Amino acid sequence: MCGIIGYVGDKEIVPLLLKGLQCLEYRGYDSAGIAIHEGHHLNVIKTIGKIAKLEEVLKIKKATNGTNGHSNCGIGHTRWATHGEPSNINAHPHFDTEEKIAVVHNGIIRNYQEVKDKLINLGIKFVTQTDTEVIVQLISENLKKTKSILDAILKAVKELEGSYAIAILFKDEPDKIYAVRKEAPLVIGIGNDENFVASDIPTLSQFVDKVIRLNDNEITVVAKNAVEFYDLNGGRIKKEPQIVTKTKDILDKKGFKHYLAKEINEQAEVISNLLKDFLPNPEKPVQLNHLKLEPDFIKSIDRILILACGTAYHAGLTAKYVIENLTSIPTEVQFASEFLSANSLLTKRSLVIGISQSGETADTITAIKKAVLTGATLLGITNRADSALADLAKEHLILSKAGVEISVAATKTFTAQIAVLYLFAVYTAEILGTADKTSLIKIKQELRELPQLIDQALVRAERYQEQVIKYADKPDFVFIGRGINYPIALEAALKLKELSYIHASGYASGEMKHGPIAVLDPNVPVVSIVVSGETYERVIQNSLEAKSRKAPMIAVAIDGDKKAESIFDTVLHIPQVSEIISPFLTVIPLQFLAYYIAEELGRDIDQPRNLAKSVTVE
Repeated sequence: MCGIIGYVGDKEIVPLLLKGLQCLEYRGYDSAGIAIHEGHHLNVIKTIGKIAKLEEVLKIKKATNGTNGHSNCGIGHTRWATHGEPSNINAHPHFDTEEKIAVVHNGIIRNYQEVKDKLINLGIKFVTQTDTEVIVQLISENLKKTKSILDAILKAVKELEGSYAIAILFKDEPDKIYAVRKEAPLVIGIGNDENFVASDIPTLSQFVDKVIRLNDNEITVVAKNAVEFYDLNGGRIKKEPQIVTKTKDILDKKGFKHYLAKEINEQAEVISNLLKDFLPNPEKPVQLNHLKLEPDFIKSIDRILILACGTAYHAGLTAKYVIENLTSIPTEVQFASEFLSANSLLTKRSLVIGISQSGETADTITAIKKAVLTGATLLGITNRADSALADLAKEHLILSKAGVEISVAATKTFTAQIAVLYLFAVYTAEILGTADKTSLIKIKQELRELPQLIDQALVRAERYQEQVIKYADKPDFVFIGRGINYPIALEAALKLKELSYIHASGYASGEMKHGPIAVLDPNVPVVSIVVSGETYERVIQNSLEAKSRKAPMIAVAIDGDKKAESIFDTVLHIPQVSEIISPFLTVIPLQFLAYYIAEELGRDIDQPRNLAKSVTVE
């Protein structure tokens, strides 16, 4: 959940570390800091707040000779708080008692209290509330018993339980970074007379074109002209670099005020790119043959279990309707965080679909590992080829290809996920022969038309803005949908909460009368998703029930829906679309609703409070 950057080389280090941290800020922004070698000591500068605040602090330090910025070795960190509130003291890097070691850490040390109590009994005094401090104090204590830094680290991590990516500086080794990983991402960037450590490849790709991924239970020693790898027994490991494409303009908003606005507006392009690869011709089968899923296995699938969290969970719920409708395979969607033990109903004939934008979502990765112990086959869906999920899925992987998403609130990656899931549903139905060929061709044709339809919705942004900002003073919202648009109601409520901090709830519309209707009054707008099809009349009736309680009424409805216009106070129109394809369009005005209300309230659009883009802790 936190971001790590490290550098060894000849370049001016402070600007370089700051640039890396800016790219990693999506991983957390409660506090930030750097540690660099200066002369014969380690200089740690850190602050509560975002990278911009750290930059201000560093400018002041430089002006007062607190740091000259010309060290050749340093590490940086941007934090999302887990243990200990966001504060200057709890910000990383952390020192040992003698200030000879500095550590940054991503992950959670689950037995930190046990380790901390042991160290306190040895006379060590702790200054922070974090689990991370036990790492640096434990390494320091081990160094008293061994002359080898590597042995001290190896002994320490063997005692730690949980997940971690750790980068370490030692006062007595001014030209080396030590780093170790377990269940948290860490990558080494290989340059010319310089090397890097970072939490992700996109951050490194702006500096180098070769990387080496650190695997679980591996440690590396990074110097200017050499990188060494070891296992936890101290044995040498040989690892080969891979070539990566340099990421250009990763922080370019392309003229938009916020990354979120840019990413909402990229959805048509994302869907178009997926269709070019996987559905170039609606008259021909979906092209997912790279999955290596044998037709005999697909024909034998007894059930599908989708594991995901947050927005990806909503994508899974949407897919459940399509998969069951087209394939007749029983499909269950579970919060990965609630998958506490391997489901006894899973067999070797079961398919587990794991969905994670980053491919590093800790809850999802943990749940997947438990699920596949049953012998079930894993299909991974992620936006990142260089991720833990991609490693686990191996040949059964679909990349959503949404491009880098900077804003914490997911938009284009959500539509990319449901597009991939729809394509998989059609692909499976074509192999099974469970759906009428004419109907499948119609669905594929509608999918092919999606980029144009999405564009038609996106150009209505200003109109959506005019319609929704009048509701910005409302303290609570209720979103309702039915059938395939029930998950969109959940996603819309999540987006409004994330971006505006307004309380919002999503419900299946038929459930309103079973309790939630009690919260309705003139200060609680109800947003109904009403699309022509099987659920239309029922959602209209449920909306009328809400209207009779004097709730302000907002609808997402297709162009020309006169009934909706006569019932609702505000109608956010979308282009004509069939019910089964409608989630791709109904979500767009609801993304804009959350965006424009948050902007009206002066919220931090791209980096909402308390959140992080990649949730790498359980």
